[in-house]
Amino acid sequence: MLLFWEKGYSETSVRDLVDATGVAHAGLYAAFEDKEGLYTATLARYQKLVSEVLYAKLSAPDAGLDAIREFFGFVQTASKSAPFKNGCMMANTSVEFGDGNEQIRKLVLENLKKLTGAFRNALENAQSAGDLPIDRDVNHLAAGLAASFQGLSILARARAPQKIITGAVQAALAQLD
Repeated sequence: MLLFWEKGYSETSVRDLVDATGVAHAGLYAAFEDKEGLYTATLARYQKLVSEVLYAKLSAPDAGLDAIREFFGFVQTASKSAPFKNGCMMANTSVEFGDGNEQIRKLVLENLKKLTGAFRNALENAQSAGDLPIDRDVNHLAAGLAASFQGLSILARARAPQKIITGAVQAALAQLD
């Protein structure tokens, strides 16, 4: 997963995969059919991990604006070091594949749905707690926050200066004002 996350699908050779996993070429193909099958399995694993780790606090029953601020604070800090300096593997995959592979496209869209849903949960909780005005459209805000996160991931992948990433985080959080 870390190899694909760092190099992307097209820049990762089967030799790279053999070296990284210690599994022979024939073993990889027996288990996953081909490089794309391994990539798809890796992407599904990545999605499960980010849902359980990164999105969990946003999805919690007591999540609110603080959870959103904490999420973006983590993104800002984590963008400085591996593996997160490589951005979001889902965002990278979306850029690399577009809609050229239906199975991968479905995984990317499922991840986006989970991310948006996690933000929506925190925003709805914030409205219930009186921390976010009731007239704010949580669906639009959740979509905007998800788009901000994906954009931040691309900035991290491009090794944008930290000043730009910090500004983008501040702009993302300004949506909550």
